[in-house]
Amino acid sequence: MKATAIVLLALSCIAAVGCAATKEEQMAAANTSTANVAGLWSGYVQSSGTNVPVSLSLDQNGTNVTGNVTTGADSELSGPVKGTVQGERLKLSLPTATFSDLKVGRDTMTGVTSAGPIDLRRSPK
Repeated sequence: MKATAIVLLALSCIAAVGCAATKEEQMAAANTSTANVAGLWSGYVQSSGTNVPVSLSLDQNGTNVTGNVTTGADSELSGPVKGTVQGERLKLSLPTATFSDLKVGRDTMTGVTSAGPIDLRRSPK
């Protein structure tokens, strides 16, 4: 009986430590500053060795992002987008597919889209 009590106490301690670690990770994620991606963006995506013009209009509410993308050559890669931003990473999806995984700078975004590498600049206000 005493051994059972010791085992239960040990398991309780392990569970408490695990919960504390999870709480710390959640707090660290919440304190990570989220990039501001709202606004008008323009640039190019490299597709099959050609620079294709891209424009992106984004609205942001916390970490949620919505907007519209227009690509010069592919109507399937144009239309409404939605996604999330965490820290400096922006992931956007079209209704039919994941569109991009971008690294956000102050007024730049670079990364990879389903069409190829992309380089965007925020338009001045």
